[in-house]
Amino acid sequence: MTAYLSVGTDLQRRVLSPLLENPEGEEEEEHPKAPTLEEYIARPATRGTSRQAFMTEAANDSDGSDHEQKPDQQHVSSEDITLNIAINGGCFLDDINSDEEDSISDGSLSIPTDDFDTDLEIDDDQWLNPSKTDHDTTGRTKYIKVCNDMGISPVSYFVKNLEQRELKMRFHGLGPLGIKAISIPLETNTNIEILNLQGNGIDAQGAKSLCRVLRENLFLTEVVLSENKIGTEGAISLCQFLKGNRNLFKVDLTANEIGDSAGQCFYEVLKGNPVLKELILANNCLEENSAKWLKESLTDNENLEVLDLSWNQFKTRGAVCICEGLQENVGLKRFKLVMAGLGKSGAEAMGTALKQNRTLQELDISFNRIPIEAAGAIAAGVRENDTLKTLKIGNNPFESNGAMVILQAVDQNENSAITFLDFSNMMVKIEFAEIESRLAESRGLRVVNEGVLPEVHPKNGNYARLSAFRRDPIETFKKYAEFSGVNLEDVFNCKKKVKIDAVEFKTLIKGSGIDIPDQHMTVLIRTLENDGFICYWKIFEENGNDQGHHVSFSGTIDEKGQETDKNRNRPKSKDSPKLDNSGAKPKSAKAKKKKEKKKKT
Repeated sequence: MTAYLSVGTDLQRRVLSPLLENPEGEEEEEHPKAPTLEEYIARPATRGTSRQAFMTEAANDSDGSDHEQKPDQQHVSSEDITLNIAINGGCFLDDINSDEEDSISDGSLSIPTDDFDTDLEIDDDQWLNPSKTDHDTTGRTKYIKVCNDMGISPVSYFVKNLEQRELKMRFHGLGPLGIKAISIPLETNTNIEILNLQGNGIDAQGAKSLCRVLRENLFLTEVVLSENKIGTEGAISLCQFLKGNRNLFKVDLTANEIGDSAGQCFYEVLKGNPVLKELILANNCLEENSAKWLKESLTDNENLEVLDLSWNQFKTRGAVCICEGLQENVGLKRFKLVMAGLGKSGAEAMGTALKQNRTLQELDISFNRIPIEAAGAIAAGVRENDTLKTLKIGNNPFESNGAMVILQAVDQNENSAITFLDFSNMMVKIEFAEIESRLAESRGLRVVNEGVLPEVHPKNGNYARLSAFRRDPIETFKKYAEFSGVNLEDVFNCKKKVKIDAVEFKTLIKGSGIDIPDQHMTVLIRTLENDGFICYWKIFEENGNDQGHHVSFSGTIDEKGQETDKNRNRPKSKDSPKLDNSGAKPKSAKAKKKKEKKKKT
């Protein structure tokens, strides 16, 4: 065992030692013991002395002569020089932080430090900012290279916003090549979470390129692809990916020409994806077949919270299927089914859904041809529902009577959570306004409508429904002024246009004595308003009256030839337009010219 160790030691010495001077069998010379590290650490007071001693000894060794060692000098051998170079990279410990040249020279000795390799030679910027040197996390470099290879110009907006959380590239006209180019850097981008590519001409091939992005990028949470040309083929490709996706919360595919055959794919997405919270499929070409698949998906899915199926082609039977799915759904909070063709049958199915559903908070069924006889079904559902907060049901033909039935149902339901009712483009009755005012104070209810429709006007008998006010607010306002016996020229300055705001306009109208409901006043202000000011001179410019004269609506001619108001029997202003011999009022300058041409012919 001892022989083996000696042989191993000798072999190790022969292999590892770079300078083997003694042959085998010769007596090895004794070498001095290697100095310790403390021996080379110079004290502050003797820093220069230590270096001088080293230089002097090195010079003497090179000449081969022996000199006496001075008391203040330290003896440094050649082995010490080698050890010092190995430890300090060619310089003394006390010179590591010095700002001198990169070599040590004194007399015949010169030691350049550049000749030595060390693993401590690193780039500080590369170490502290690896994203700038080692790896481009934004994908900017890839994008520019891909654009050069494809022969297209890089989009500067895309390059500048690759580090933002939300990237909005709406209507940039990227096209198929542009989408393919941006899809490559988006695969590795770690900054963007919301990607909006609305209106960029993305076709089916572009959708397939984006599928790879959505598969590789795990940081995206919302994707908006509305108003493109993805089509049925592209939608099917996206659905194949969305089945297993676990990071997207919102997908918007509005107005993408998606056909009815893609309905089954969306069913599979909603059935197998537990993460997706919002799906928007509005303004596509989904029909009755898709409605059947969506019914099944609404029944099975418990995670989807927002669904928009507006402006599709479901028609009545398809809409009924969707309403039946909504009856059993336990996850949706916001549901839009605008312009879906509900009709009477669909409205009845929706009323049943409102009775059974206990999660829905916002419902929009505007533009659905709901007749007045079906408004009672909606009211019955509202009467039993205690979770719905917003109901938008405007632009339907049930008008004031249907709106009254629904509002009464809200009033009768003490547990109702509704705080907003939208009856856009509908006139309501006085009784409706009274209930609305009471519920606004007690429950904070807010109602949108087109104004109050009184049954009998106090000054002109059986007045036509105020839908005329909605069609022509200015002319109807003039009639209000006429029935109130007010000359509008006495209220407004017709010769000089003065800017007034809405508050001042209301004050003028109320102070003049014109009897006009507040709802109609709101419609009139909306019609006359421009940049925050009321353009009241439009009242006089109607019917081609450019000079701002008052236009009367009815009257008789007194003995002096002046038109007299039949309600107040007072003469009109001299500036009022005179009736001609036939008793008809000239409508406009154009009408006069036409009349003159007819006479000439």
